[in-house]
Amino acid sequence: MTTNRYRSFLGLALAAVAVFSIVESVYGQEKSAPAQAMPGMDMSTPAPKPATAAGADTAAAPGMAPDMKMPSSPNPASANGAAPPGYAPIRVSPEVQQRIGVTLGRVERTPLIMTTRTVGVLQPNETKIAHIHVKTEGWVEKLYISYTGQKVKAGEPLLSIYSPAFFVAQREYLSALQAAKSGLDQMADQQIVVETARLRLGLWDIPKDEIDALEKTGEARKALTLRSPISGTVLEKQAFAGQYVMPQSDLYVVADLSTVWMQAKVFEYELPHVALGMPVTVSFPSQPTQQLSGRIVFIDPVVDEMSRSVQVRIELPNSAGQLRPGTFGDVLIAHSMGSGLTVPASAIIRTGERDIAFRAIGADRFVPVEVKINPLAFGDRFQVIDGLNAGDEVVTSANFLIDSESRLEAGASSMAGMPGMGGGDKNGGK
Repeated sequence: MTTNRYRSFLGLALAAVAVFSIVESVYGQEKSAPAQAMPGMDMSTPAPKPATAAGADTAAAPGMAPDMKMPSSPNPASANGAAPPGYAPIRVSPEVQQRIGVTLGRVERTPLIMTTRTVGVLQPNETKIAHIHVKTEGWVEKLYISYTGQKVKAGEPLLSIYSPAFFVAQREYLSALQAAKSGLDQMADQQIVVETARLRLGLWDIPKDEIDALEKTGEARKALTLRSPISGTVLEKQAFAGQYVMPQSDLYVVADLSTVWMQAKVFEYELPHVALGMPVTVSFPSQPTQQLSGRIVFIDPVVDEMSRSVQVRIELPNSAGQLRPGTFGDVLIAHSMGSGLTVPASAIIRTGERDIAFRAIGADRFVPVEVKINPLAFGDRFQVIDGLNAGDEVVTSANFLIDSESRLEAGASSMAGMPGMGGGDKNGGK
């Protein structure tokens, strides 16, 4: 008997809880609807009506913040077409905008500068490098340039070499001169011999003034002096005192570093924005505040198959000698493409299906707009092809929060006409 009474009491309690939940749900959904007459209810005093003053906000949609609401009629998007599917215009009070960090940017007509950023390494200018060899063979007697990195001027001696072949060539030249002066043989034949001997000395890079001195003094020198053909810096040195050298020996490598090359790589898709003669800006980590200007002098005609990149050569002035081969630097190539309508890149929400921006209408209204943009980024801005006009203000920060509220409002509006929702028939279908 006790068990039956317990079961009856439990059933009544559950039924009461269920009724209370249903009443609370119905009251929550229809609390904004005007009161209707019920049997036994005195309707002599009309129920108070909701405020409908101009500019008043409607109730917040489910899931929205109290201060982020749907704008009252008229719809601010009515003058600019319907909102994109799944979005709805919303209203956000200035106080909430300040709390969530909403900032605005302006749609403006600006120059379209396509920038390509890459890195490169400095190398000597290959057109100003001299590999110095001796054109005979012999032994190094004396070094005038004795270490790598030493500066040298054109015509300055590098080393002296004792060469028996050089000594014999000088003696032959002096003998031909004496025979030509004696007149024992025909003058034409002797002159040919003299010119041949002099030419041999010239092919060994013996300066003309030294050959003239040999002709005046009549004394052959034992050592051949090797001189630098250009002014520059010694990058390599393979000569040592007492060393036996031959024509194939690479004794010195001298480079003129008044101009240097920056070898950089750009990707294949960036090639349409890179051209010969284009100005380039280069900076280095050691001097981040200093920027150097150069120009593109060569673009490799072959694309690297592995990296899908192309070698680009940039020429930089280096009169002060501050640029050293082997240094890495940052390269910025700017390509001007005229001017166009642009918007801050942070204002665009890229969903994958469409690009959305939120245009500001007044101080507290935001309208979602579908925008067509150029896929190329021009610095920190996108080019606008369609959807916005010059002078429009768009949300540039906290726009993902605005986007969420706009989607929630659109979802709530689509559910308003469903049975049992607040937007249904207020007469209960009667």
